[in-house]
Amino acid sequence: MEILLNLMKPETCRVTKRLQNMRRAAGAIFLLGCASFGTLLGSSITLGSDNGGNAFPFGGPFFGTGNTGTTYQEAYASTDFSGAELITGIDFFQQAGFTGGIYSGTYTLSLSIITADIGSLSSTNFAGNLGADNTVFDSVVLSGAAPSKLIFTGTPFLYDPSVGNLLLNISITGATPGSGKGVAFQDNEGVGTSIARYQNFGLNNGNGYGLVTEFDSPSGGAAVPEPGTLSLFGCGLAAALLVKRLRRS
Repeated sequence: MEILLNLMKPETCRVTKRLQNMRRAAGAIFLLGCASFGTLLGSSITLGSDNGGNAFPFGGPFFGTGNTGTTYQEAYASTDFSGAELITGIDFFQQAGFTGGIYSGTYTLSLSIITADIGSLSSTNFAGNLGADNTVFDSVVLSGAAPSKLIFTGTPFLYDPSVGNLLLNISITGATPGSGKGVAFQDNEGVGTSIARYQNFGLNNGNGYGLVTEFDSPSGGAAVPEPGTLSLFGCGLAAALLVKRLRRS
C-alpha cells in the first residue's frame, strides 16, 4: 500500500498543478473581462475650454433691448470623439462673473451628422447646414435666473463619428426682447479648430468659437461598445464560472 501511495504522489502533484494553472488563467481572463466592462462605463466628454464668454443664445442679444436672435448652430469635429456615443444629455457652463437671467423663450435643440467641414458652414442658410438625419433632441421653455450649469436631457441620439461631424442646432421661438441681459456661458473664443459656431445674431466666427459643451451618455459612458469589448466581457463571465467550478473540484 505504501508503494502504491508513493507512486500516486507525482500524479497527484501534476493534477494539482494543472488545476492551479487553470485557476490562474481563468482569473486572468476574468480580470481582463472586468477591465473591458469598465470601458462600458466610460465618462462624459467635454469639448472646448473656457477662454471667454458668449451671451447668445442663452443670454440673448447682449446689446439693446429690442434685438432678437432665433438660431444658433455649433459644429463639433468627429476627431474629438473616440467612438460612437449615445447622447442623452447636453450641458453648458455659465461664465464666471456673468450672472443674470435666461433669455426667455422656447428652446428647441436638434442634432445631426454632417459631412461638411465644420469651418465651412453657411452663416445665412442655417437650414442648409443641417444633416439629413436632423433629430429634435429637446424642446423646453427657459426663463428666470440662469443656472451655473444648464442641462438638457432629451431623446437619445446615436452619434457615429466615422460617418461625419456633429452639428447642434438651437432654435428659439417666443423670445422676450431684453430678457437675459448680463449672463454669458463659457466659450472657446477662437482657440483651435475643433468646434465652430454660427448664429443669426452677432458674429459668425466659425472655427475655434463655440460654447463649451458637455455630452452625456448612459451611466456617463460610451453608448455602443465595440464587439471585441463585449466578447471579452463574456469571456470574463465564463471565466468566473470556471473558477467557481474548479474551486468546488
